[in-house]
This record gives sequence, C-alpha cells and structure tokens, in this order.
Amino acid sequence: MKRGAMLVPLVLTAVLTACGSGGAKSSENSGGGPPKGGWPQPVNGQLTPQMCGLLTDADYAKYGHARLPVISQKRLDNAPNAIDCLYTTSDELDIGLQPTAEAAKTQFAAGLKDHKERLTEDHRPTVLATNVVQGADESWFDYWTLGTANSQFKEYEISVRRGSLVVGIVLSGLKGKNEKDPRTVLTGLAGLVLQRIPNVGRADTGKTHKAEFAVAGAGRARQIVFNDPTSGEVTTLKNVKLPWHVEKPLINYGQAQIMLNLNAVSGAPMAAIGCNISVDGKTVVQEDPKIGGFANCSQPFTPPK
Repeated sequence: MKRGAMLVPLVLTAVLTACGSGGAKSSENSGGGPPKGGWPQPVNGQLTPQMCGLLTDADYAKYGHARLPVISQKRLDNAPNAIDCLYTTSDELDIGLQPTAEAAKTQFAAGLKDHKERLTEDHRPTVLATNVVQGADESWFDYWTLGTANSQFKEYEISVRRGSLVVGIVLSGLKGKNEKDPRTVLTGLAGLVLQRIPNVGRADTGKTHKAEFAVAGAGRARQIVFNDPTSGEVTTLKNVKLPWHVEKPLINYGQAQIMLNLNAVSGAPMAAIGCNISVDGKTVVQEDPKIGGFANCSQPFTPPK
C-alpha cells in the first residue's frame, strides 16, 4: 500500500465533527448507484484515475464508515498499470493490473510475504485471514502493514487478486458510531470492486518476462550467488553441478531499474568458469569462461513495460 498523511488524533476528531456524522463528500459520485455511463472501466487496457469512483461514500456509509475528503486520485508513474486513490486519514484504494495472471500471482505473494515480515519485525499482533473474498482467486485480511502497534486508531487492510488484477484497500481506524467489524467492511468493499469491473484481469493481455541466470563450466561450483528479481532477495547456492541455470519471473513493480547480479566460484582454482544473464532469451550481460575460479555478471536493467 502507498501512504498518505496521518493526522494527529485531536485534529482528526475536529475534522470528523466539522464534516458531520456522514463525512464530507470525497468524490463526484457520493450516491449508492453507478455514475452516468456506468462504473468506470479501463481505457485501452489502462487503468484510469476515474476508476477511483468504483467505491463511493455511500458504499462506505452502508457499513457505518465515514470516508473523509479525497487527497489524491492518480495513476502511478512508477508502476506499469496502477492507480492510487488516497483519502484523509488512512482510507485508500489501490488497483493494479499486471500483463498476466502469473505476474499478478507473484506480486500478490511478494506483498503478503512483505506484510508478514514487517509485522514480525515490528513485534505487532496479527489477525491474518486468507481466502476471505468470494469471486477472487486469493485474498488476505489483516492489520494494516504500515500501522503502529499501540495506535488508538487501528487500521486494517485487504489484498485481493483475480487473474491479473490486484486490489488493495486500507480502512481508517476512525470508526463510525455503528460501523461494522473491519473484516466485514473490507471484504464487502473489495467484493464491490470486483463486481463493478467484472471482466478486468480475467484474460492475460501480455506476457510474463523471464530472467535466466546461467553459469558455464565443468565439475562443480563451490558457490553461486544471484539477486532473485522476483523476491528481491539474495540467493546463495553451495556445491552446484555445472553447467547450471535457473529461470525467474521478472515482475515490474514500478522500479526504474533492477540490478541483475550473478557471481560464481568454481570448485577448483584453475577451473574455467563463466556466467550469463538474459531476459526473454536476449543476453543482458555475459562473461565468457576463463581460468581463475571466479565469474561475475552484473548489470542494471530497465524492466519491460
């Protein structure tokens, strides 16, 4: 999830009081039905800021939650096809569309892994529940990843994947008088998004790019180390039979560049060893086998759109 302004609780209380029990209007369509022309859909396969209107103030009010005024509704410049809809306090809607379901599945898994690690590192509790949204391929609900352990206003979030579509919603900790429990609110809102863009994400619109890491040589490598572009983690392998290669999905999460890095140490000092990194079958960087016991391939790479 992206992040917006977090205001001091006293200021938030004043804002709520000024707005009244129903909250201020945060979008052109604050009613319960679709806007004129229907619910906004992608244009030429691209998500648009108008799709922030997929959830209205009335949708939140149905669950007892008062969504406060909008801060920003925009396409994300550093992501291939995504929008972010941010409102006062922590209410937020993110929608992203990957070219393939495989890429979205990888993105979804990476997001859940990061969420678990952050809560563990911050020694925060969890109420994690999975597969909570009907009509989705996978989903999870929990405390908001970037929240604080001792906050009086506890935020929650939900992440949902259907095919190549990934939807994330953060729910502010400022509860309405008759607000339903956070899981009910978020699963209901996520379900509405999926219903209102029923065909989005169901069919692949492109391909999942692949990065291949390869080490050439004979015998065994004492050690192979490479940066996994899927997880962003460094992977270390020991005593590997040569020649060796592995293929990894190359997912565009919005990075300007990805550092592709591979190095290998041969099992014998005088053994020839080389390396190669390619993307979609095209070499990005290569070091031909040479005697010396060490090979290194490293190159910044601009991920395909």
